[in-house]
Amino acid sequence: MDRRRFISVTALAGAALDVRAQPAEPPPCGPTRTADVVYEPTPLAVVDTMLNMAAVNANDVVYDLGCGDGRIVIGAAKRGATGTGVELNRDLIEWARANAIAERVVEKVKFLNQDLFTVDLSSASVVTLYLLPRLNLQLRPKLWKELKVGSRVVGNAFDMGDWRPDQVVTVPTRYRTAYLWIIKPEHKSA
Repeated sequence: MDRRRFISVTALAGAALDVRAQPAEPPPCGPTRTADVVYEPTPLAVVDTMLNMAAVNANDVVYDLGCGDGRIVIGAAKRGATGTGVELNRDLIEWARANAIAERVVEKVKFLNQDLFTVDLSSASVVTLYLLPRLNLQLRPKLWKELKVGSRVVGNAFDMGDWRPDQVVTVPTRYRTAYLWIIKPEHKSA
């Protein structure tokens, strides 16, 4: 995926959405919270690194929490995985849907206008995130509770406090540190 393609598909957001790209409607009131972070796209080199670290393949179900323009879920779909992007900002959801159409992965992805703290992650084998440190720490108990042993969590830029990563990779870009954590049996009892 190149950056120009993501930028050029913004024009598609209003006109080119087709019915296949539309997930079930969110609850009538939509999310009750506002976004905790400002949208900052994950550099494509970091997206590739994160997906490589998690060894994403056709057997995976990837959830991207705070999915923005959908680039991580779309990248996972291009590797054969299915994916769900979760985002509070409706405009970004529409942009992500348009990007999925442009990248021809509509049948493998869906985008939810939902709060990442309320979405059910139990079907995920990989969770990706690019949040702030305090949000990572707030999210950690949910990850431990809902994800199966062996599931992978991959984050951009920020760690998870005292939860030591299984792998750390530095990428020569602006936000260049990617972290991989694997859910282990001891997390299930925490």
